[in-house]
Amino acid sequence: WVERYVITTCQTVFCNFRYKLKKHFEKFSTIEEAIENKHDDVKTQEEWEFLCARFSSEKFQIRSEKNAINRSKLTHHHKAGSKSFMSHQEQIAAQTGEMQGAIDRFETEYKSTKKGWDLGAKAKWDEMIKMRTETTQPDGTRTMTDDEICAKVLGVKSGYIKGCGFGPKPPPSRVSHSSINEMSEKNKELQEQLQETQHLVGTQQQKIDAQNEVIQRLEEQAKKFEEFMANFSRQHPSS
Repeated sequence: WVERYVITTCQTVFCNFRYKLKKHFEKFSTIEEAIENKHDDVKTQEEWEFLCARFSSEKFQIRSEKNAINRSKLTHHHKAGSKSFMSHQEQIAAQTGEMQGAIDRFETEYKSTKKGWDLGAKAKWDEMIKMRTETTQPDGTRTMTDDEICAKVLGVKSGYIKGCGFGPKPPPSRVSHSSINEMSEKNKELQEQLQETQHLVGTQQQKIDAQNEVIQRLEEQAKKFEEFMANFSRQHPSS
């Protein structure tokens, strides 16, 4: 899970950076005007033109519209800020000496100490508490774990419980056809992001190679000059 956590964090940083560039691109009414106003964080004009072409493509516009619709369907919003859920949990574990259960984690991430609950999140939490009470036997044994309750109430997406970040996974179950299609779409999106990153890295590598060639030529010239001065000193010793 550590490897996937690192990959997910890198993807988040990349997506936030791309979002910032996209908002800058959207300030201009035409792609020509956008191209003429490169964002300061983009190193070369070539890279900026590549991004402008991508942001203005029909495929990218369709995906952006789809993502906007998906975000509008959110029924509750977390209070964790920019820090990842996992970072919050590691901080709490360091203070208390133990990791929180899935239901307690949900409360931590969605209940603000100052403003209280988001209404949609409060309804979900109430449902979890009710289900936990109903599945707890008189002797204290439970027929459903916190993770199972969260998966039941919140649903599952891409192998993780919705709204709980990179953390609790639902209990093992058979993979449905819709889940396979969803994972396939996610994989295609990640492949496109990888290609975009590789293009930017490749451009930077070409510049580095060119700079290394210049440095090598300068070093060779400096070495030849040193040899010339040594020969000159031997042939013309100072009196």
